[in-house]
Amino acid sequence: MKREPRGYGSKLSLFGKRGEVVRAFLGTHLVRSAARFLHDCQLRHTTTPGQRFVTFSFDDGPDPESTPYLLDLLDKYRVAATFFLVGEQAARHPELVREIADRGHRLGNHTYHHADLWRSSTPDAIRDLRACSRLIDSLTGEMPQCWRPPYGHLTGPVMTWCRRQGIQTVLWDVLAPDASPRANARHMVSSLERRIRPGSIVAMRDSPVVVGQTTIALETLLPRLLLAGWELETLPRPTPLVRAA
Repeated sequence: MKREPRGYGSKLSLFGKRGEVVRAFLGTHLVRSAARFLHDCQLRHTTTPGQRFVTFSFDDGPDPESTPYLLDLLDKYRVAATFFLVGEQAARHPELVREIADRGHRLGNHTYHHADLWRSSTPDAIRDLRACSRLIDSLTGEMPQCWRPPYGHLTGPVMTWCRRQGIQTVLWDVLAPDASPRANARHMVSSLERRIRPGSIVAMRDSPVVVGQTTIALETLLPRLLLAGWELETLPRPTPLVRAA
């Protein structure tokens, strides 16, 4: 299977910081608008009045040049996150896979080859998902219970297969502006603070390309959320799915 470049999408990143803002805006609001059509897909958690919790998730790892920094930062604030792992990366760095799990974070499937499902046949996509899940299971003793398609590219047959396997399809309702080396911590904080709401699932990258700015942003954002009474939770969470914003 042809391996796609890792990341949410590189074309908008060519336009610099403005492109990052546009990508984050579209990645948040278009996904929210499309939610009503995405059956069996989790975009955020349902909440009851007064509940304030959010899930942070990191895609594309593990990577020795970024994952340890994220883990140390999450440890510092005693919060847990969900890491959607690429199988190829996990095979290269099995010690990081075990470390993520040992530190109390949840592991999700991000396909073995970072496969674009819109360019893959259904059998190829399923083989890619199976390979990633089996690798994670072999390293941690636990099969991932959730998966996120690279680029957010979903297909009905693959979602149906995942549902039958008991694997929850997860997207996001907040996309961080962190897809390129031009990512800016101040813009990340501003964008995330405006868009996070109770039950949000935030998608960020576990990538050496942006980890410096990501950690700076989270050093600002995490204590603010905790001080304001927010709880940070992992996926999957046993609550009903939100199908529409």
